[in-house]
Amino acid sequence: MPRLIYRLSELNASQVAEAGGKGASLGELIQAHAPVPPGFVVSSCAFRDCFFQGDLKQAVLDVIRRLNADQLELAQARAEIQDCFEGIAFPDEIKAAVQEAAAELQSARVSVRSSATCEDSATSAWAGQLETYLDVSPGEITERIRDCWLSLFSESALAYGATHGYASGEIAVAVVVQQMVDSEISGIGFSVHPVTQEPDIHLIEACLGLGEAIVSGRIVPDQFIVQRGSRQILESIIGEQKEALWLGNGTAKPVWEQLDGRGSQPKISADQVTEFAGILSRLHDHYGHPIDTEWAIENGQFQILQARPITTLAAEYDQPLIDPGFEWQFCVRRPFFLLAGSILPYWMDAKHADNTLGTHLNEALLIQDETGMMNVFYPKRSADAFLERIGDLFQNDREELLRILRYGLGIYAQGPAVIKQGLSGFENLTELEDFFADVAQHTTVFPAWVLIYIEQEGIDDPEVRGLAEQIRSHSLYPVIERQILEPLAIQTAEQLGLAEPERACDLFLWSELKAGTVTRELLESRLQSVEAGQRYIFQVNAGAESFQLVSQTGYLLTRLAKQRRRLSVSDTGELTGQVAWPGIFRGRARVVLSMDSQGFTVREDEVLVSIQSSPALLPLMQSCGAIVTDDGGIACHAAILARELKKPTLIGTGKATKTIRDGDLIEIDTYAQVVRILEQAE
Repeated sequence: MPRLIYRLSELNASQVAEAGGKGASLGELIQAHAPVPPGFVVSSCAFRDCFFQGDLKQAVLDVIRRLNADQLELAQARAEIQDCFEGIAFPDEIKAAVQEAAAELQSARVSVRSSATCEDSATSAWAGQLETYLDVSPGEITERIRDCWLSLFSESALAYGATHGYASGEIAVAVVVQQMVDSEISGIGFSVHPVTQEPDIHLIEACLGLGEAIVSGRIVPDQFIVQRGSRQILESIIGEQKEALWLGNGTAKPVWEQLDGRGSQPKISADQVTEFAGILSRLHDHYGHPIDTEWAIENGQFQILQARPITTLAAEYDQPLIDPGFEWQFCVRRPFFLLAGSILPYWMDAKHADNTLGTHLNEALLIQDETGMMNVFYPKRSADAFLERIGDLFQNDREELLRILRYGLGIYAQGPAVIKQGLSGFENLTELEDFFADVAQHTTVFPAWVLIYIEQEGIDDPEVRGLAEQIRSHSLYPVIERQILEPLAIQTAEQLGLAEPERACDLFLWSELKAGTVTRELLESRLQSVEAGQRYIFQVNAGAESFQLVSQTGYLLTRLAKQRRRLSVSDTGELTGQVAWPGIFRGRARVVLSMDSQGFTVREDEVLVSIQSSPALLPLMQSCGAIVTDDGGIACHAAILARELKKPTLIGTGKATKTIRDGDLIEIDTYAQVVRILEQAE
């Protein structure tokens, strides 16, 4: 006979197979001496060996097989599975074991929470997919356990399991029964910021009432950014909480109630923030990896209700990928391939720019984003010095300023003939590099920065502005890429025997080509990484290069944009929000006001716009291209799901469903934390 009941104090993180992810983690929290409400776990064996077996299991698996073969819709599959369970009695031996454990717990009210064997793992959180019941009387426990078991076969759980490679027949559900915590204040704590992925930053959110208010995405909580170690509160913002979720008298489910002025006041004190930051840091060290926790305060004391791995961090999140010695300033985002991008820092280095322009930009950072676009950064001090040089020319040598601009305009008359010759027009790569630098300095970089300076300083100089705008209205670089760089990359790859030479533009650096270090092995290795979805980071500092291919770069771009916190809701027509997953996406809006997905479809080229991204909307979240919501914080279940799906997501805009109409062409730009309406639907 399998063991049916475990006390939480008997468990640890190694017992996921018996207690499910949540149950095993609660046991591990107790081993770490964290404050955890007492309780017990109805084991996965009780579900698998005493309930979900025989003809019942085979009937359910047949439905799931037909669902996965696209022979059934989700709603139809759920209905058929429910029919399979009709009339199936709760096993007597499990009922007896539960009653004995409940009597030993001696709690008048308990919580009953699902704990699947694949839940809260390092790769899938199952956030909000399975059921939880609060304020349950001892006589209702077995009924709620059955409900938790059946929640494995809800529409959203079936969809989530399929997305993450699980068939429901391979999963068992344990159930956690704990002494009920009557939460006065609740919250979430991430030991590593889940969006910027800064290893030394904690993110803590808090609300009045039950924590389900945060994870549901229905409210905007208080948010605190805390330095790990020192526990210094670096940033804080008080959410305008308009309603809270409280336990109702004798009701099976919590009740939403409107708040008075309390909702606009801080929910916890600074001392409580630093106290919980200490608990969070200690638990991070105990587990040995970043964790996402749920907590509550009852009678002034913290209680830890859950801890699970943060599932969406990059493999390199805690590595120093970017030189920390610079304050990097964003410059431009362009569709350059790697070979072209790797020449860019040499456009304005000391060798090429000092004699022609009297100044240089000797360091640069290039980061490829999730769309393949290249994002260019310069150190702020270098950019400031470059603008200072332009200012000096305006004030002291306007003729030299005009000469440089006229020289740039003249390149358009001479350059095309040189470019048309292709590679044959240059004796060696150094001569080609010098030509690139001359073109780029005078037709791209210098006139662009002149226009930036004019705008920043409010300069009224029609002649200079006119020349700079005339130069910037054209570009020779696309022609250079097409007629020189692409043929050069393909020729190099063909000579080395690469099977796909047309891919070579994204596989090696200009400096590697000059040094003669490009090999077939190098190209094949990088091609394999690129096909696996890796993106590049390329830095130049005083001539020294650094190149890396990494699993994610969106979090680095978000870090550089200093986007740890949400923006206040704008009073203008511009929609601002907080980043749940980074990216830029453009598509038609699909406005869904329902709290579930029934009756709605969203295409992959559309943006899901909803009040809250409830886990019940998971089928739509899976099929859309990006997500925008009115409400919620980055700790809500749907934000966790968006990160697992890697969909650009901006939440908490306050008014997206009121501002955006179905069919509007919109752009979500998480790096600017805005949603732009580009074209209104007719």
